[in-house]
This record gives sequence, C-alpha cells and structure tokens, in this order.
Amino acid sequence: MGQDERDFLQKLCESLLNADKSVRFAGVVDNDGKLLIGRYRADIPSPLIKANSEVQDPKATSFYSAYQALAINRKFQSDLGQIRFQVTEFDRVTLVSIPLTAQSDRFLCISVDAPTFHEKIIPKILNILG
Repeated sequence: MGQDERDFLQKLCESLLNADKSVRFAGVVDNDGKLLIGRYRADIPSPLIKANSEVQDPKATSFYSAYQALAINRKFQSDLGQIRFQVTEFDRVTLVSIPLTAQSDRFLCISVDAPTFHEKIIPKILNILG
C-alpha cells in the first residue's frame, strides 16, 4: 500500500469517526482480513475484544470475521446485485462492513456503540463514501 492510499484511508477513517458520536472504530482491511488502517474514538480506553498477546493471528479479530461474512455473501451478487453493506449486531456493539473497491480487495469496518439505531448511522457513512 502506497503512502497516497494510506493518507486517503486515514482521512476516511477520521471522517467516519467524526460522522456520529456512537462510532467506536473505523478501519480498512484487505481481502485477507488484515487491518491496514484503523482508529478508535478518542475516549475508547481499549477494544472490546482483547488481543491474544501470545499469538498475533489476524484471523482472530472481528475485522476478519466481518470480511468472512462479506466473502460468503459475495457469491449471491450475480443474482442479487452488489453488496452495499453488511451489519452484525451484538449486545455490546454493532459491526458494519462495506466493500470499498470493485475488485473487493479493501473493506471498511466500523464498530458502533450498542444500542444504536444503525439505520440512522449507515446513511451518514454511505454519504461520506460518496
């Protein structure tokens, strides 16, 4: 990933964090589920999912899980059209995943405080994406 792409994605994450006070995290993962860029809201002391300090397995993250959900559903795109976003709602947080590129090699992952009406936040996010 080049510096221009890194700068663009960093600014995108900052814009998304500022879009709504309930946005906890905004990040971009690649098609292997690896986090490329990501930021938490300033008042978040630590992530809800604790990283395993012994094994840094990128497949043990909610980002990889979000990528997998989108990957599974991509097989239906030929019949149903492009996936616009995927929402996974937990008791403590809502995860929103959005494909960023036509070649499906970059995915936006956002976590939102729960309970939140994601129906109000997703249009804000999509508006920022253009």
